Amino acid sequence: MGETSQPRVSVVIATFERPALLERLLRQLADQDLDHSAFEVVVVDDGSTEAAAPRVSALGLDLDVRVHRQENAGAAAARHRGVLAARGELVVIVDDDMQVGRDFLSQHTREHPPGSRRAVLGAILPPPDLDRMPLFERWHQKLLEDFAARAAQPGTRLRGNELYTANVSFRRADYLGVGGFDPSLERSEDSELGLRLEQSGVEIGFSPSASTVNGSDHTSLAKWRGRAVRYGRYDVIIARKHADIPHASPWRHFAPGSRVAPLLKVGPSTVPFVANLAAGTVYAISSAADRLGMKGVAYRGTGVTFGIDYYRGLAAEMGARAMIADLSRHLKTEDGGSAPAPGQGNLARLRAEIRADYEQNRATDAKYGKQTMRGRLLGDSIQKIGLQMMIAIRMMRYFRDSPVPFAAKIASRTIRHLYGSDVHWDVEFEPGVVISHGMGMAITGGARIATGCILAHGITIGMGIDPDTREVGAPRLERNVHVGPGATILGPIVVGEGTKIQAGALLTTSVPARSLVLAPRSEIRGRDRTPAENEAGAEAAPVRALPRS
Repeated sequence: MGETSQPRVSVVIATFERPALLERLLRQLADQDLDHSAFEVVVVDDGSTEAAAPRVSALGLDLDVRVHRQENAGAAAARHRGVLAARGELVVIVDDDMQVGRDFLSQHTREHPPGSRRAVLGAILPPPDLDRMPLFERWHQKLLEDFAARAAQPGTRLRGNELYTANVSFRRADYLGVGGFDPSLERSEDSELGLRLEQSGVEIGFSPSASTVNGSDHTSLAKWRGRAVRYGRYDVIIARKHADIPHASPWRHFAPGSRVAPLLKVGPSTVPFVANLAAGTVYAISSAADRLGMKGVAYRGTGVTFGIDYYRGLAAEMGARAMIADLSRHLKTEDGGSAPAPGQGNLARLRAEIRADYEQNRATDAKYGKQTMRGRLLGDSIQKIGLQMMIAIRMMRYFRDSPVPFAAKIASRTIRHLYGSDVHWDVEFEPGVVISHGMGMAITGGARIATGCILAHGITIGMGIDPDTREVGAPRLERNVHVGPGATILGPIVVGEGTKIQAGALLTTSVPARSLVLAPRSEIRGRDRTPAENEAGAEAAPVRALPRS
């Protein structure tokens, strides 16, 4: 086991009581097509009865692998220790029961071009002997396959709480930047990490090529049901911790307008004895259907079983009465405040975003000493053209997620004719964005505009190609970026929080937070210029950091 000086990739494996499966995975990692000098393997033995280090050493693999042992503290603590010990810029976390192909690491590496901020989920494929696995494991594998099919669709935007750590890669700096795993969470620690990564601006991506094969050895129905209960408990804790993130809600699993599913799953969960009996009965019926070859019925019943146990965990953490009250509040809104499902309207989100834009307009006017906002949304939107435009854009986004998404394209063309602005229906506007005047704007699909940004008239936020990586993409403006009239921002760049872009400036490279982007210098007219003046006039727009207050 040789040790490299500075590998680019660190593979982190948390292991507990799986020596044979760990050995299998390490042998497959030793057979990667990625040069061995480019990666290391960090194994964290989470208090296994038989220490992992001697068995790993006995394998004699030509691999840079280090084993750390700790008292049993759970998967989150073990993985966190592994990331802390990692030396690579890129971290790949894989479960010890997975199997990987020869190109596993090279595929993950390709998903992280220089300058990107991504957490990439790899596909988890079924094992060849899937039919021999328990029904609950086959049901879970179907969920993974359904997720993969959705995630691979062009334009799909994954949420932070969809992150899983059975097969994922991210930059170590991004992980440390949000504080890493919360070791107090016994379940859903990966989705909670994903929420913080998402909030920090990390994109959650998916790669069907960076795949593993599910080699789960779970066979205990009682343990599976116990995990479902714990998922419910810890999802409540996470929802409290991230109360400002709508899709952190444990009710996010209900489709908008759903009423039957809550009654089937939540109703029995309010009484522990009834919940245990109901879940057990449904699973027994599902197993019988499975033996008869009725796979659809078997999988749906298994999902109901998991749901009853999951909401039993919610009731245990919240209290049955509080849980029913919380569900009632959820059902009174069109979608409970969760992220919109494809093809579903989202009036609650639309109203909230328009209100946030309006309040940000008022705050901006007050900051600059204006008295244009009088406190009534309808009247002020008639008076303020930029607010009108923002409402029109919100309506366009609403139509995009409605049962008639083609209406979003019609709304986009309407905005073009009314305001002379070409705004794509796939632009991501966080709540609380201000448009000043707004005429003559051009904003490409895929651009992301964060809360607090102020966009002036005549600006271009467009698609472009990174001159170094050749990556094609659109800009991302972080919070409180001010874009002056006529400014142009191009390419897959990040404009740091609090940056000010001067009128007429051209920006094609990422800039850090609190930068000042200046416009190109003016020509000297009325006399011949000196060579030095010619050179100065040809300089591109400079960027400098603003002094911190």
